Amino acid sequence: MRLHRIRYCRLASPKPDASVPSPASPDAFDAVFYDAPADTATHRAGFEKLLRYLQCGDTVIVDSMASLSANTEQLCNFIRRLIEKQVTLKFVDENLTFRDDGREVAGPIVAAMELLAEFERAALREKQAAGIATARNRGSYRGRKKKLSDNQVVSLIERARAGESKSRLARDFDISRQTLYRYLKST
Repeated sequence: MRLHRIRYCRLASPKPDASVPSPASPDAFDAVFYDAPADTATHRAGFEKLLRYLQCGDTVIVDSMASLSANTEQLCNFIRRLIEKQVTLKFVDENLTFRDDGREVAGPIVAAMELLAEFERAALREKQAAGIATARNRGSYRGRKKKLSDNQVVSLIERARAGESKSRLARDFDISRQTLYRYLKST
């Protein structure tokens, strides 16, 4: 079985070959997968293709951790997925290598990174709560805008009491069923 050297990157320009090395270069890769910078965590077609392409023992080379992910939690998830595929993952800028055979080393590093991600989320929630409290004290915080007007809520409740289907009501008022039940419960 031939082991592959694979590059994954997020391109700055829309043209895929703008950042891909030529096959003649000494840094030639067997395959290159890429995503556009606008691709989100939920839509990473290039990364998903990479996962399908990988075989046990392959090496994935990424320029930097920042090009693999925008946040620590997502980065840890990607690293774990690649290690589970039993591949070697190299970050060039950070000079870091994660291997499946080195789980006793990689595991604690990723676990520490996950703890940092939890800390980041907690700090962000605290900061957000403090900002909301400050805005409330100033009187400028109104919360989320109501989805339905008062007249629509009255109509919704009347139709629900008349026995109309909850699914139909949710579609008619363009709200989720959860929101529908919240309005019905408030009466």
